[in-house]
Amino acid sequence: MNPEHNSRIHNESVDNKKIKIAIAHPRLGNGGSEARVMWGIEAIKEDFNVSLITFGDVDLPMLNEFYGTNISKNELNIRISRLPSKIRNLKVGDAIRGNLFQRYVRSIATEYDLIISAYNPMDFGVPGIHFIADFSWDELLRAEFHPSPPGRVKAFHKHRYLRRAYLVLAKSFANASKRDIFAGDDLMIANSKWTAQLMAEKYGINAKVVYPPVLEKYPVVSFQQKQHGAVCIGRIDPAKRIERIIEIIKGVRQRGHDLHFHIIGNPTDSEYGHYIMKIVKSESDWIKLEGQCQGKRKAELLSSHSIGIQACEYEAFGISVAEMVKAGCLTFVHNSGGQTEIVNHLDLCYQNTNDAIEKICALLDNAEKRLEISEHLACQSKLFSSENFTSQFRSVVYNFLNRRNGANRGWK
Repeated sequence: MNPEHNSRIHNESVDNKKIKIAIAHPRLGNGGSEARVMWGIEAIKEDFNVSLITFGDVDLPMLNEFYGTNISKNELNIRISRLPSKIRNLKVGDAIRGNLFQRYVRSIATEYDLIISAYNPMDFGVPGIHFIADFSWDELLRAEFHPSPPGRVKAFHKHRYLRRAYLVLAKSFANASKRDIFAGDDLMIANSKWTAQLMAEKYGINAKVVYPPVLEKYPVVSFQQKQHGAVCIGRIDPAKRIERIIEIIKGVRQRGHDLHFHIIGNPTDSEYGHYIMKIVKSESDWIKLEGQCQGKRKAELLSSHSIGIQACEYEAFGISVAEMVKAGCLTFVHNSGGQTEIVNHLDLCYQNTNDAIEKICALLDNAEKRLEISEHLACQSKLFSSENFTSQFRSVVYNFLNRRNGANRGWK
């Protein structure tokens, strides 16, 4: 913190513009953690001198359109570190890229009054704020809650010794500061109560829960006007278990409900991507692969269909689940992880394929229950508004600065 600030920080302080805050994220695409970046910038851009630190190019107009933000170039300093092409293009290199990014951020951290990681804990070399998105950064938790799905994919993660050697190599790029970021000087922000509980159990810390912001511009469509179909949204990846969703919808159809199914997402050029494409082609009379959808098309697809479904297990939050809930879908999730907090209803959480089929059919057969759950989900969706997130983000930043400044500087 700059020493000339000799008074307690508050929201209306004209001196706040002198305070330099950086938000770090390794790569800006179309995921849930990027929503934290964009709405985090929105939350504090008028109060502070804000920078974005990332790898690769930043398409600000595209990001604004995708996340519903309104950030102009003159409201933000963008600082980009370029990766060597050999490392940038590695198919299996996230840990190496992540450690190189962490090393870069740490090398410039002292230029800022506060560093915020929008994607998982990061060794800044100085105290900061860390938003937890998933457990890819903790190998033991990743292996427990995000193991490679059985069959159909030759996952690098399955090769235990190769994976261990790779992680040792990746760690050598980090040049760690040796700071214990869980000692109490840093602030951890969990994206769900489930995530916070895991952090408490393993690291003994009390992480504050701040739910991510979710796109809100969805047309309001009554259940009677919706198409008799289901949607899922997200990357087509083994962890998302798209084949399980197809099996579930197929079972519902066999029970007499003529549901069609839209898969919103791009298949990767992989064994799993080709496997899903093969299923889609063989069931093209009722399955449609939409590819990547944004903006109006995405909003129309979600809001015009009656059922939303997800099959990923132990998601730390599940941004796609929250999107389907906000769009008015009766949304079913696997009964694990943070996604259960989004729907917060036993009738929407299933244990296995047969349980999912039973619960979907039960709801489709009961108009009174559908209305009750629709009203429940409408209330739930308010938890994930951009207003809630920006208010909490600002509070986190101001409280952290005040606590640190009071503790370290003796300021009043």
